[in-house]
Amino acid sequence: MFLLILEYLLLAFIVIFATSRLSYFIDELDKKTHISGALIGGVLLATVTSMPEFITSITSTVRLGEPGLAFGNVFGSNIFNIVILAVADIIFIKHMFFNKVKTQRKTNALVILMYIVFMIPLILSGFTGLDYNSFTINILLIFNVISLVIVVIYLFSIKAMNEDETEQSEEVSKLSYKKIGISFVLWSVVVIVSSFFVTIVANNLGTELNLGSSFAGAIFLGVATSLPELTAVMTLMKLRNYEAALGNIIGSNIFNMTIISVVDIINVKEDIFKELVDNRAVRENISYLLILGLINSIILMLALIRKDEKSKITYIIPSVLILVAYFIYIGLSL
Repeated sequence: MFLLILEYLLLAFIVIFATSRLSYFIDELDKKTHISGALIGGVLLATVTSMPEFITSITSTVRLGEPGLAFGNVFGSNIFNIVILAVADIIFIKHMFFNKVKTQRKTNALVILMYIVFMIPLILSGFTGLDYNSFTINILLIFNVISLVIVVIYLFSIKAMNEDETEQSEEVSKLSYKKIGISFVLWSVVVIVSSFFVTIVANNLGTELNLGSSFAGAIFLGVATSLPELTAVMTLMKLRNYEAALGNIIGSNIFNMTIISVVDIINVKEDIFKELVDNRAVRENISYLLILGLINSIILMLALIRKDEKSKITYIIPSVLILVAYFIYIGLSL
């Protein structure tokens, strides 16, 4: 157990350091180009920081045959990502960054829509009492129609982020495109590789502590795979690149949920949504995660659409509510 904890801390340090460097070059790219900060943070950076969730979900489902771990990993990471944003908002409260970002509302609305789509099989089985096979719709018996809908929503989110108009930084990067590009690729590799190993150690810790696979995915794996997002947000907030910071969180969440669809398409042997409905332990835990994720996304939306708050007390309310909801979930899960 001591060695596992030591390995976890060492790998976590590498992830944090590498992601801080990666975030720096993302900020330089934002200064260098006229691309929306939301798009840079929501697609480019989010894809890299979400690779741990992608690798872990594929491994747990295709190789280990535990789709419940994939669901817990993805939705647990999503919740922790929003918590990261709330904590960063509180730490950097003097910035009052929600007053400065007025974009990405459409993208966050699509995140909310994704949560609702994922709830459909749970709602149908819970309220109608129908067997999963009696209401599921498969396309050519290869993958569930839910997967197709999620992928389509993700494509719309990229379009929405691209259309977001953000204020261009007055600073211009002195680095060349070549320098930024090579540095971004190198640090991306370090982040992905170190994140992959830290998730393996986190999974072993969950096993040592005799936690259920879905709960372990939501807590240990969810936190471990969110380390890149945590570092990226903190670094970008220090650099005052609020659009990229927010874009990274929203983009990561929408990419994470798309991972489930990709895993479903790759795993042609079975429909992973059947496990979500038929396995009672997985269904109960994922239901909590989906409900909490939906609530937090709605709270985030309210923070984005409200008028500028001058009082720090009223300004901080959404972030406090997000943290309260998270601790309630932890209490219900124990």
